[in-house]
Amino acid sequence: MPRTLNLEQFEGPTRALLDTALSEGEPVLLLRDGEPVAVLASPAALETARLGDLPRWEEWLHEMKESITTGSGRSSPAISFPEPPLMDKTMLGFDLSTGTLGSDDGRDFLRAELVRLGVPINDEKLLAEVYAAVLALCEDKERLYDDDVRLVAQKQIAQAPQRIRLLSVTVTSATGLPATAEVTVELGHGPAMRREQGDGPLDAAFKALQRLVSLEPEVENFSVVAATPGSDALAEAVIALSFEGGRFLGAGASTNAIEAGVQAYVNALNFLLEERPAS
Repeated sequence: MPRTLNLEQFEGPTRALLDTALSEGEPVLLLRDGEPVAVLASPAALETARLGDLPRWEEWLHEMKESITTGSGRSSPAISFPEPPLMDKTMLGFDLSTGTLGSDDGRDFLRAELVRLGVPINDEKLLAEVYAAVLALCEDKERLYDDDVRLVAQKQIAQAPQRIRLLSVTVTSATGLPATAEVTVELGHGPAMRREQGDGPLDAAFKALQRLVSLEPEVENFSVVAATPGSDALAEAVIALSFEGGRFLGAGASTNAIEAGVQAYVNALNFLLEERPAS
């Protein structure tokens, strides 16, 4: 375990600089006599880099290495960075040395790993599809990373049945006033629109969707991360809804974080409605 320090132990200009850097999500390179000695980064910055995707993680590591080289004026070969977490192919039931290309134990292992990676899947049919896609990836890649598995799962989740299709979402928000969202979706009988207010733009959009489908599932988990770098970064949203004892996962992506969240909600609703054909 790493040694820990409380922020209160930092004083003066160092504390002010550290607070600013961490609040903005930017890592801090510490120097002593012109030599790099440590990198400070907030958990949120590390999580964003790790959860975005493998290229983003590698870019973050590259930026850190470049910063260390620039800060010291020369390369620092003694400093190394960890490789993204690897997934054990044999535990997934993939072992070419024994001719194993899948197993019940491997599928159960994948189920547990998806929970750890934040994309739990309870639907057996969907889990089987994800498992098949992961096994195909095991054949294609020499090394399988955690993020490979996570992204494969999210891709399969995004291919949910399209009982509802998002056509447009418009939100307005101002300090001190409730947010308003106008959501238009394609339902079985044609386009439908609903305008609702909420505590924030996403809350308002979610309420509009609930009114459109006459269902009120509970949001168990919701997260949005930057999947790509830059001011026009692609936002990747994942949401988990619970309804009548079931849990339904949805994913969405867009350069607009609000739209990504709404797409994820619609995606989860499609899974929910698939299990309620009468609705």
